[in-house]
Amino acid sequence: MPAFQAEAGMPYWLDLTTSNPAKSAHFYSQLLGWDIKEEVADSDYRIARVQGLPVAGFIRQAEQAPFPDTFITYFLAPDLDETLAAIKAKGGRVLGEPTEAQLGRMAIVVDTAGSMFGLIAPRGEESFVAAGEPGTPVWHENTVVSNYEQTVDFYREVFEWDTATMAQEDDFQYTTAMAGGGAFAGLFGAEGQFPPQVPSFWQSYLGVLNVDEAVAKVPELGGEIIREPWDSQFGRMAIIADSTNATLTLCEVAEPVEEGDEADSLLDIDLSQFK
Repeated sequence: MPAFQAEAGMPYWLDLTTSNPAKSAHFYSQLLGWDIKEEVADSDYRIARVQGLPVAGFIRQAEQAPFPDTFITYFLAPDLDETLAAIKAKGGRVLGEPTEAQLGRMAIVVDTAGSMFGLIAPRGEESFVAAGEPGTPVWHENTVVSNYEQTVDFYREVFEWDTATMAQEDDFQYTTAMAGGGAFAGLFGAEGQFPPQVPSFWQSYLGVLNVDEAVAKVPELGGEIIREPWDSQFGRMAIIADSTNATLTLCEVAEPVEEGDEADSLLDIDLSQFK
């Protein structure tokens, strides 16, 4: 499986906050083929891997947590303190001081529309991620329920994103973050489409080879089908809740065509930051 060099401001990591890590680990190992282990003894933190590459973490949800089990999208922030200062300056909020974690220095923040997300300054100098293939994240999207233009400006300035806005028809608003001519994240204008008590939220799309086959497994694994598979302009998708009610979108993607030995792409990558 190839790994890709992430740049500052790009999605870099996923953490699943779960009220039952063992139950969640079983769900995703069966649904996505993740190999999930607690790699540091007594850390109560599990890392999910695909073909040896890390893709997500599992962290126990606090009993009195104010939000349900959920995936948190972390963005690469090599200079974490500088990025936190920019977030505060643009009207975002920092939820507590940064912490030294297994993968690096991390912080949880909230943007100007209420979306919670994370920042990470990884250990080591390498910033490689597995993405775009079955079993890995294939897209990251912020559903913005209020202050859409202000929120787009927030990310442009905090992360210095280049953005492209799709033609707006019938009140449809969508902006993509771009790097090297390709999009890596999107902001969807959803004002009026959710109850007023629902804040904006980031969500990650996880890739599967066959959406229909994956969705068929969800009920037997203790999850719920929120939206049956449908064909979108970006591929076949479905929305589900996992066995502890964390929601996610599944997206059908093809297995990549490998050129040369699969291990070749990993020879120069320092994976020690994930151990």
